[in-house]
Amino acid sequence: MYYISVYIHILSAIFWIGGMMFTVAVLVPASRNKLLVQNRGTFFKIIGEKFSKISWFLFLILLVTGVTNLVGRGIPLGSLLNASFWDSGFGSHLFIKLHLFAGVLILSGIHDFYAGPKAARLMNEDEEAIQTQRFRKISSWIGRINFLLGLAILYYAIRLTRG
Repeated sequence: MYYISVYIHILSAIFWIGGMMFTVAVLVPASRNKLLVQNRGTFFKIIGEKFSKISWFLFLILLVTGVTNLVGRGIPLGSLLNASFWDSGFGSHLFIKLHLFAGVLILSGIHDFYAGPKAARLMNEDEEAIQTQRFRKISSWIGRINFLLGLAILYYAIRLTRG
C-alpha cells in the first residue's frame, strides 16, 4: 500500500508541475497567435478553469497520499505534535515542504478564484486597459511564484527521501 501511495503522490506532483510547465512553454506562447487575439480572455478562462479543477483535485490527492506516505514510513501522526520531530533533519525538511505547500494553496486560491478569472474577463472587455494589464501581471506573477514554489517542494521532497 505504501508504494502505491508514493506512486500516486509522485504521479500527481508530476501532473501538477508538468501542467504548469506546459502552460508556460506552450499555452501562453500559443495565446499570442493572431487567431486567438480576439478571444485571448476566453482562451485563458477555459484553460484556467480546466487546470484549476485538476489542480485542486491533485492538491487533495497530494495531501492524502502525503499523510499516507508518512504513516507508511513508520512515522506516527502523533509525532507531528512533538517538537523534537521538527528538529530532526527529516522533520525540518517536512516543515519547509509543508509551508511551501501552504503557500501554493494560498496563492492558487487567489489566482484561481480571483486574479485569474478577473484578468480573463478584463482581457475580453478591453485588453489594453490599465486595469487589465495590472490583473494580467498579477495573475502571471502568481503563476510564476507558484511554479517556483512547486519546484522548491520537489527539492524538499527529494531531501526527505535522500537526506
